[in-house]
Amino acid sequence: MEEIDIDVDPIAPELLKQFNALPCQTEVHLQIPTPTKPLRLRSRLIGIEPGMCVILSRGIDQNWEAARDLIREGQSIVVRIVNEGDPNATIFAYRGSISKLMSSVGRWVVLDYPRNVQKISLRQHSRLPISLPCKLNTSADSQESFDGLLKDLSLNGGGFVSRPIPLPLTKKAFTLELAVEGQEPLAITANICNQHLEQRSPEKVHYGLSFDEDEQTKQQFIESALLEIIQRENKTPG
Repeated sequence: MEEIDIDVDPIAPELLKQFNALPCQTEVHLQIPTPTKPLRLRSRLIGIEPGMCVILSRGIDQNWEAARDLIREGQSIVVRIVNEGDPNATIFAYRGSISKLMSSVGRWVVLDYPRNVQKISLRQHSRLPISLPCKLNTSADSQESFDGLLKDLSLNGGGFVSRPIPLPLTKKAFTLELAVEGQEPLAITANICNQHLEQRSPEKVHYGLSFDEDEQTKQQFIESALLEIIQRENKTPG
């Protein structure tokens, strides 16, 4: 995986201000280590007490039920907060632990306040350099699939690197598919708008992709892809 430019400790004042201002009900993804594979949970932000704690809702679905014995004080956890209100697709992440469980006024999980925060946002990157395995599938009846790497990502498209695609590419719609551990693959309709030989691997071609979807669909895909990037960059030891 190529290195991604992210904010790290010490927390910059502007980043701290952005983190503390995250609105209530913002979507939160949690990852808890186990001896086999990490458990993934979804939650919502109840609130942040700057410098003190982060409060989340405790879910009642089957995933939360499966993790019941691990939802305890002192449990290490990776927190990823998806800022849905930001049109530039921003995710904050940190590694912490559960400090308290509350049930008197709501089903809440209280986490320690982060000592450092990671942030990925396309606002600072017209094209964010990444390296995610993916597939490009044709949408024809005789579907063909081409393995490659998604090498960069923007709000409107990305760069797909693979061996040459032996097909006429003009006005042909493809489906870009990203594998996600434990979930259905992420997919979005894409068109190839340009191509050139990859400098470091001349036997491969870099295909410029443009996403052919509405703004909401593109936003959801970008947020999910960024979440997967952070999860791979900051895996919890199992």
